[in-house]
Amino acid sequence: MKQQNQNQTGKPRTAPRDVRRKQLIMGAIDSISKRGFSGTTLKHVTQGAKLSHGVVNFHFESKESLYVETLGFLANEHYKIWYEAMKNAGPDPVDQLVAVIEADFNKKVCSPKKLSVWFAFWGQAKYRPNYLKIHNKHDEARFGELARLCAEIINDGNYEDLYAPQMARTLEALIDGLWLDMMLYPSTQKRLECRNDCFVALANFFPKHFKYLLADESNSCQK
Repeated sequence: MKQQNQNQTGKPRTAPRDVRRKQLIMGAIDSISKRGFSGTTLKHVTQGAKLSHGVVNFHFESKESLYVETLGFLANEHYKIWYEAMKNAGPDPVDQLVAVIEADFNKKVCSPKKLSVWFAFWGQAKYRPNYLKIHNKHDEARFGELARLCAEIINDGNYEDLYAPQMARTLEALIDGLWLDMMLYPSTQKRLECRNDCFVALANFFPKHFKYLLADESNSCQK
């Protein structure tokens, strides 16, 4: 059987285009998490992807276009995880909201590497319209779902002093703040503890619907 041509890294030269693009995106994620934007070069990206330097120029027009695709990859990954979890949770808004929170602390999303890259992009969004556009697209969809779920829970529980959009903003701010704590203080701010903090807050916001759903390493957001 004729063997496929391979490059110096031992990987096939004829790998599909989407495979190569994902390898480069993962290389960018790895480098940004270690070096930030200013310290990352295309050489770092291709070394992390174990590809030759010329490959990146074939798949991306520039370093900036690679960054845009990398942010898009992260945003789409996060969206798919929480949205599919919500839809698979059934019709109960409480179950759906639980699923969204669990998804936010899923290992695939909430890892030290991913958090570092998320905050690197957030820090640049003010100055780079393409980044802000990607953020806004996904943030608006997510906010709409959170506000809907909060409105249904407020209506069902007759929580007269609560306002759904305000509660949705509060949840978003809480989760973002916990992500930031995890990134800044990894030795003390643990993923499951931060997940538990969200459910303590929900039990206080919506006491008729939520209990203190505390978790440990054996039973929560481990996928």
